Amino acid sequence: MEVSLFAYGTLQLPEVMAAVAGRAFDAVPAWLPGHARYRLRRRVYPGLRRETGAITPGTLFLGLGPRDLARLDRFEDAFYTRTEVTVLTAALGCQAAQVYLIPPRSEHLLVYRGWSLDDFIRAHGPAYVRRCRRQFR
Repeated sequence: MEVSLFAYGTLQLPEVMAAVAGRAFDAVPAWLPGHARYRLRRRVYPGLRRETGAITPGTLFLGLGPRDLARLDRFEDAFYTRTEVTVLTAALGCQAAQVYLIPPRSEHLLVYRGWSLDDFIRAHGPAYVRRCRRQFR
């Protein structure tokens, strides 16, 4: 059974997603209502938590299978909890998707300032992609 994945952080980069999952996917821009993305202490990637009134932009990757999810679960490790949400897309309307959330026990690591993909790319992008490629060969 195939599922979709809503990426809101480093996995939005197709190079990172392909390195981690082992292949490329079709993708569309998407938004996740009721959730907010924040920086994480001493980390270059963000965390996502439920938050009334918030909306988080990201990328919806389509057609992931069990092997893809297993590789992503290994990448995200026990730090995140994978759960199902409903995202909004201009191209496909509302879609069910998997997403990695910060569990309540780790919310103390959130720094309540926004996280920017563009800032991440400028500061860490190429090195992060290389690290992911080495880690998931």
